[in-house]
Amino acid sequence: MAVLAMPAAGRGQTTISAGGRRIVLAPATLDFALRELARQGGITVVATDPRLREVRTRALTTGAPPARALAQLLRGTGYHAVPVDAASFRIVGTPRRPPIDRNLPRRAAPPSPVGGSSDIIVTASKQGTELARYPGSVSVVGRGVALPNGSIDLSDVAGQTPILQTTALGPGRNKLFIRGIADSSFNGATESTASLYLDDVQIAFAGPDPGLKLYDIAEVEIAEGPQGALHGSGAIGGIIRLTSHPVSLTRDGGRIEWGGALTGGGSPSTDMAAVANKVLLPDRLGIRLVGYHAVDGGYIDNLRSHARNINRVLTSGLRGTLRWDVGGGWRAELGGGTQSIVSRDAQYVMSEDVLASRSAIPQPSWSDMQFGRLLLSKEWASGLQFVSATGLVGGSSFEQFDASTLLPHGSYQLNSSKTLFSHESRLSRRLAGGGSWVIGVNLVSDQSVMGRSLTLRQGVRPVIGVTNVTRSGAIFAEATHPLTDRLWLTLGGRVTGARVDGEPSITPRSKNFVRGRSTTRVDPTFGFSWLLGGDWTLFGRYQSGFRTGGLAVAAGIGRVANFESDSIQMVEAGLQHVRRGATGLSASISVSHAQWNAIQADLLNRAGQPVTSNIGNARIDALEGWIEWVPQRDWHLTGALFVTDNEVTGKAAALSRASNRRLPETPSISARMGLVHDVPLGRDTVVSARGELAFVGPSVLGVGDMLDVRQGGYGVANLGLIARRGRYALALTLDNLLDDRGNRFAYGNPFLLGRRNVSTPLRPRTVGIRLSADL
Repeated sequence: MAVLAMPAAGRGQTTISAGGRRIVLAPATLDFALRELARQGGITVVATDPRLREVRTRALTTGAPPARALAQLLRGTGYHAVPVDAASFRIVGTPRRPPIDRNLPRRAAPPSPVGGSSDIIVTASKQGTELARYPGSVSVVGRGVALPNGSIDLSDVAGQTPILQTTALGPGRNKLFIRGIADSSFNGATESTASLYLDDVQIAFAGPDPGLKLYDIAEVEIAEGPQGALHGSGAIGGIIRLTSHPVSLTRDGGRIEWGGALTGGGSPSTDMAAVANKVLLPDRLGIRLVGYHAVDGGYIDNLRSHARNINRVLTSGLRGTLRWDVGGGWRAELGGGTQSIVSRDAQYVMSEDVLASRSAIPQPSWSDMQFGRLLLSKEWASGLQFVSATGLVGGSSFEQFDASTLLPHGSYQLNSSKTLFSHESRLSRRLAGGGSWVIGVNLVSDQSVMGRSLTLRQGVRPVIGVTNVTRSGAIFAEATHPLTDRLWLTLGGRVTGARVDGEPSITPRSKNFVRGRSTTRVDPTFGFSWLLGGDWTLFGRYQSGFRTGGLAVAAGIGRVANFESDSIQMVEAGLQHVRRGATGLSASISVSHAQWNAIQADLLNRAGQPVTSNIGNARIDALEGWIEWVPQRDWHLTGALFVTDNEVTGKAAALSRASNRRLPETPSISARMGLVHDVPLGRDTVVSARGELAFVGPSVLGVGDMLDVRQGGYGVANLGLIARRGRYALALTLDNLLDDRGNRFAYGNPFLLGRRNVSTPLRPRTVGIRLSADL
């Protein structure tokens, strides 16, 4: 058994790391104590001995350097630490202390959905719950199988797990969906179905994914929803949490990387990034900065204007975190960042066989975001932890569409701006013998503005838009408790009060709008995990969630109307098998059933204008599973499968054929397989070869005959070769090996929807190279 997840792929070992600080440890089992010491001390500890949990440790409070604190913790246990480098240690030896009481709850070591056999801490639970005891499905990219290299965002991560789906309008414009909880293919006034967090702060509320580049992000955790009990409004599909690499207070460091790629028939791509970590006061104050600039080369030509490679995208960003360990267990972090995305033109073509557009005018877009966050926390030796997280996020965007099919020489513009304030304070405690609890309060204020205009020969003509202001307050609590050494229960709930005020963005042509809607919700949760024989665990849960309503553009230009709150209830049951050693088999399978009522959806009318309404109810059934096989230490095989069936009922569905009553962007089947082989070449050189196969099944744009436009139904094969020597790495990649022209998204311009032949093609076969160095 290993101590905590973040294992090296195919190695069956555990890596733990965090920033440095004063170390305060309560009495615990040695595996638990090592995890806490590594997290608090900013060091890396590798341990594989399952007997660690049979050794008890005493309380330890010390301001000594982490290496010395580790030696103090291990004194008399029979284990000792072998330095790998200045901040990395391997635990070796045999236990000397007598085993702990066998009546204490057993802590099983669960597998990772993406590769690993060790205890994974589910940060989305806010209790630090181990995955073996978490009654639900969680996927993690970055533990065991690293995040893809280079200029990537969450749309690229969706290619690593079939649980995550995405539209393909372009970076900064894509909507994300988890496990088929998908409302609409179009952007509008509705709240997102998946909540997005950067560390402990929510960074998106309504509208599309901001497209944050994932440089210096350690892992992406996808906690499948609904997650209403802990995360409130908007988490009906689940939450996505981006975890940054922490600020180290013990050593300076950094990383530089450069990547380049050539796309068949397109222009080159390149990106550069730099990370710097500076200790300002040892063990007290430090700062970490990351900056990047990426050019995603275009590969679509405009046959009318003769412009080439029009869909180029430029992205630049800067993030930073200042960390201060005040003393006495108190810690403060002040962070922030900015990012801008500029797209030269649209991403769609009129036939997937020809990578060409015929638009009369360019269709550029841009988006930017700025955010700041303040985190205050304190930990006590008893295991009690206090966290206060405050965030402020602002952003704006612009999109232009060719409207010449509707009005000669016309163009259509969408402008939006967003301001999100969030605050959460919570107390939690993880107990050394197992079990945990959390209680907290949450406040959210979000303002979302959408404006529209038509540009004609005569000038600009504004079209009515809307402003929604959502304010909510909530109190939540959840606890996980062992009833026996095999059966654990989780109970919790959230009480939310929310108010939505809406205003037309410009003077309306009628006064038929509603403002000041209030919602009060109680969202309970119940779950269990039951350790069966033979390293199998059975889990189940019930959860609910909702989204607030609001004001939206209604059918017809110049009108606004109200849309109601929607809600979802879900039950899930699953079974997972644990791989105990460095080699062997891990597997998981689960089924779920969800009932989604009064679905909010952003739609388009036949004139290409956006509208928002409640379209009906839906039943969603899903089967998902993953498997990991490590036949030898240097071979690592993974696979994942997602199968779903859904049906929409209501007015919109009743007007359509029975076969067209499906939710959008939800393939009936998706699958992925990956193979990694490590070849050691000398003492500090390893070459890793990898291969990936993915299949995305067919889906539709939306509910009803008008939106029954096919997309998906394609496969992708990728190859890679990575050589690592000490601090340096060289990667060669070949993506879309078979040069598949699959249609990722059958939409790109609202005024072409009636033609039903729009295609957003995969990037053609691309050869890439990447160089990186740790400083």
